[in-house]
Amino acid sequence: MIQFQFADLHCHPTLKAFGKSHNSKNGKAHVQKMFIQKQPNVISLFLQKLLGVTKFTQSDLMTMTNGNVTLAFVSLYPFEKGFFYNRYLNNKLVAFLANIITSVGYKRIRCIQRHKNYFEDLLREYEFLIEALKKQKLNRASPCWRLLSRNEKLEANNLYVIPTIEGAHVLNTGLAPFGVKTKKYEVLKNIAKLKKIPFPPLFITLAHNFNNDLCGHAESLEVLGNLLNQTENLNEGISALGFEVIKNLLDNQNNNTIYIDVKHMSVTSRKMYYAYLEREHQNKVPVIVSHGAVTGTSFLGKNGSSISSSYFASEDINFYDEEIVLIAQTKGLFGVQFDAKRLAPKQMIKKPLFNSTSKEQLEHSVRIIWNQLQHIAEVLDTNGYYSWGIATIGSDFDGTINPLNEIWTAKEFNSMANQLLILVEEYLTNENVLTQKRNFQESPLVIVRRFTYENAYKFLEHFYL
Repeated sequence: MIQFQFADLHCHPTLKAFGKSHNSKNGKAHVQKMFIQKQPNVISLFLQKLLGVTKFTQSDLMTMTNGNVTLAFVSLYPFEKGFFYNRYLNNKLVAFLANIITSVGYKRIRCIQRHKNYFEDLLREYEFLIEALKKQKLNRASPCWRLLSRNEKLEANNLYVIPTIEGAHVLNTGLAPFGVKTKKYEVLKNIAKLKKIPFPPLFITLAHNFNNDLCGHAESLEVLGNLLNQTENLNEGISALGFEVIKNLLDNQNNNTIYIDVKHMSVTSRKMYYAYLEREHQNKVPVIVSHGAVTGTSFLGKNGSSISSSYFASEDINFYDEEIVLIAQTKGLFGVQFDAKRLAPKQMIKKPLFNSTSKEQLEHSVRIIWNQLQHIAEVLDTNGYYSWGIATIGSDFDGTINPLNEIWTAKEFNSMANQLLILVEEYLTNENVLTQKRNFQESPLVIVRRFTYENAYKFLEHFYL
């Protein structure tokens, strides 16, 4: 078995650890939780397959170390308050039920229900990350995790964390239902503060799950039905304030650009943003999808590859062929998420409780990932681009997702990569639709290494280091 190196463009090792730190008066005393594995066992895996609830850690720093992840793009995410309010239920009951699903801690959820400032909550999570990396206690044979600075040279004996942010509500927007109006001067001031912290985020999603007064969001919580209400600003475009936020985030006057991650933006907002990049930046700003999947079609519903679009999830939170091409055109990056419900239709991702071997299930799960990569490759080839240069891992581990069977945590990345190598070799050996020599004659090993690490590293090299 080949030992691969990994980067993960989108993971949440702070989410549960920071949440559990609220169980004590001195939260910093619990920073070691970022390094503590809660491994899957027979019971937790059975519950995961049955209910889709993940009661183990997937991207704690010890698991990522053991999985040979050397670049971790850690997504800081102060939960939106909309997750933890229900007009029919008492807040304490909501917190109790929500903790069963999210495992972030009852007291953390109660804190979210009470606070009135997302930006302050973001800074608390950021400080928790900083403190945790100061006090790591891995075994002596292990390299150390450290935060990566701009223009810093990567060293072989270190594991690097690059902070990112999920949701521009962190600028303290979208709180009107809770009595706090969005103030333009405060939002722009918070962007300036964000750019001055010692390790500013590399990128930020402009949208997430609820209205943030900046742009419309795509539907993302459909599995929860009427339990949560995403309707305000759903599928709408970018507001005037949203464009000012984009301008200020992308401003590079002091070499401190914070790039936009287009995941969770509505299709309308995404199209408006792409037009803005062409108009104001001549497409020299990279389009980033930190954790996404393809729809398998163009905006007009045309199938752009040899794979039937029925193999993909068609919801418009996923990405269309024109967007794949734009990512390549702008030298951007597409993180393929390992959330089963985004990657394929329900009938393809159903996890059998019995009568199936782990090997068979791993092969099936990796086939689902390969469908994503093959589609991206064929779309890029048709449009004159290198097929294997934009896709990377954006697992969304520990982000309350439904993982693929047998790819439960970062520890399974290497098994996934070796199985992927077999599929790439089969594809290139047999007749395929690729037309460019640089695409159909590429080495399978190079293709897999690009996906697991090299594309993310090359992106950093071009836009950060």
